[in-house]
Amino acid sequence: MPPSNKIVQENLRPGAPATEWDINGWGDSSIQGFGHDISINVGETIYFKIKTDSTDYRIDIYRMGYYGGLGARLVDSILPSAPLPQVQPEGIRDPETLLYDCGNWAVSASWPAPADAVSGVYFARLVRQDDAPASWRMDNGQDAPAQAPVPFAHAYGSLGRGRLATALREPRASHIYFIVRDDEGDADILFQTSDTTWQAYNRYGGYCTYGRLNPEYPRIHGGPPRAHKVSYNRPFETRHYRAVNMVFNGEYPFIRWLERNGYNVSYFSGVDSERRGEEILKHRLFLSVGHDEYWSRNQRRNVEAARAAGVHLAFFSGNEVFWKIRWEPSVDGADEEYRTMVVYKETHDNAKIDPKADEWTGTWRDARPFNPEGPQPENALTGTIFTVNAWRNDPLIVPAAYAQLRFWRNTDVAKLQPGARAVLLRGLLGHEWDEDIDNGFRPAGLFRLSETTIDNVPYIQDHGTVYDAGTATHHLTLYRHDSGALVFGAGTVQWGWGLDAHHDAETGVPPERANATDTRVGVDLTGPDRNIQQATVNLFADMGVQPATLQADLVAGAASTDMEAPVSTLLQPPAGATLPLATVVLGGTARDADGVVAAVEVSTDNGASWHPAHGRTQWTYAWSPDAPGLYTILCRAVDDSGNLEQANAGIEVTIVQP
Repeated sequence: MPPSNKIVQENLRPGAPATEWDINGWGDSSIQGFGHDISINVGETIYFKIKTDSTDYRIDIYRMGYYGGLGARLVDSILPSAPLPQVQPEGIRDPETLLYDCGNWAVSASWPAPADAVSGVYFARLVRQDDAPASWRMDNGQDAPAQAPVPFAHAYGSLGRGRLATALREPRASHIYFIVRDDEGDADILFQTSDTTWQAYNRYGGYCTYGRLNPEYPRIHGGPPRAHKVSYNRPFETRHYRAVNMVFNGEYPFIRWLERNGYNVSYFSGVDSERRGEEILKHRLFLSVGHDEYWSRNQRRNVEAARAAGVHLAFFSGNEVFWKIRWEPSVDGADEEYRTMVVYKETHDNAKIDPKADEWTGTWRDARPFNPEGPQPENALTGTIFTVNAWRNDPLIVPAAYAQLRFWRNTDVAKLQPGARAVLLRGLLGHEWDEDIDNGFRPAGLFRLSETTIDNVPYIQDHGTVYDAGTATHHLTLYRHDSGALVFGAGTVQWGWGLDAHHDAETGVPPERANATDTRVGVDLTGPDRNIQQATVNLFADMGVQPATLQADLVAGAASTDMEAPVSTLLQPPAGATLPLATVVLGGTARDADGVVAAVEVSTDNGASWHPAHGRTQWTYAWSPDAPGLYTILCRAVDDSGNLEQANAGIEVTIVQP
């Protein structure tokens, strides 16, 4: 039988081991480069600009995938087109915004993506082949001392003991990351990379969007000042500075699992969601994966438009849609669009400082009057909202009360007895995570799928600058939009860890802290988690997406056939009651004929706003009226397929001064 889709066919090709394609952190500082665009369409050419003193190097083109567990495939190998050694100028620096743009470098090589190339996350591995000596350290680590320790009794490493078994074969190398799109394709899934976050943490040239704030906050983000603009015309140094915010942490294991199971997927950058939003409409399901922290206005509008058109959304991401960005052309004289990412982080300055007066580049949620666009908290789209800062390595907990929700079908969670709980993979909640908060922007009919409470976490105190010790409760969430689109919120950066064990930070410790001399993709010996894999299969099935090569220990799912909403009843207080101005406990029941009641919502203002009740088939809501008067109280229930009840007329009660 021929392969059923391009991803299946692609992953039948021979892969390469990580000892051939990986690098140590951001690689060898003496050979670094970038592509002229973060993405190209199939059949288009990417142009590489490379800075090195090497007189002999090659460029290996790889594509990420599963490939029998090897994780990448060598697609092509090319040589530079420029005479060597090629001298590149210093990049262009803007002292006011600390922007550093290397677009003035000359082209060093190019690679034409074949017309039949398979969409994916690609990387060019720049490999020095000259005689320049590598560091004495494993994988060309650059840390001091410059000279290797002298072999002597009990100097075990210098005597050869403990030598790294998975050492890189050619360590004098670096990566250029880019995405190959398929603009004419209509794959079931569109996977958006978190490249805007990769760039936000990229310190190449000296600065990134993280750095010293103002004297009010002397302990926060110390070091150099933060840049207000960062350029895509730079090599990525991110994996050295903050590897957890690069592709190999949250995105790479997700890619491996998708392609292992033959899901029909194509790939897209965050920049593309801004400039090619209409492409999202060609797909059944849009994925945000990993640390997807930086979103532009049009990017969000395009994803919201896709939701309104019935495209399902799954946010397998945490701290997502947190900072609002905008785009400007490059400053290298070419004026290339979408090469300068602007984020003044005005929230940190407690003022409007971006010179573009009508557009905000602080946090999306910032509600202070100097935000000209007003607060737009991220949970209005994703269902969850960021509250817990780095560096977390927490498990996901599912109490038995959630076990019968269809999301958990065919998992061990579904077998939980009353009072029990499932504790799933440590690190699944990390390295930053969200909560479900009743903040006035919560989507209608949103319901919870899990419940994990952790004490002493770094909890956000303001709109995005100050953190203090707190207690947070994480929930997986799901809701169905009026269009019929399902929207899932994982509320964590590292959902991919539950799908595949191969990623950076495999010990749960940030790589630059776990082993400061060598950051590599490793194997998490505690992962993956079959429950997370099966739940993801279930979710995709309910979104109309099926795998072609499902792994043997998982069960294929089927979309829900339940189209009938549950029915809720308000029992307390009785209609027409007169109550004192104090906390009033509302209560009632709910039932569902074909599924499970997943949540109940209550309105005390005749449907103008809704709030989550406590409980499901038996529920309560503690209401604190603001003032005396006549109030209309409504209730509605949602089932585990996302069917939301149309609220009935409700009851009226009178609140009086006691």
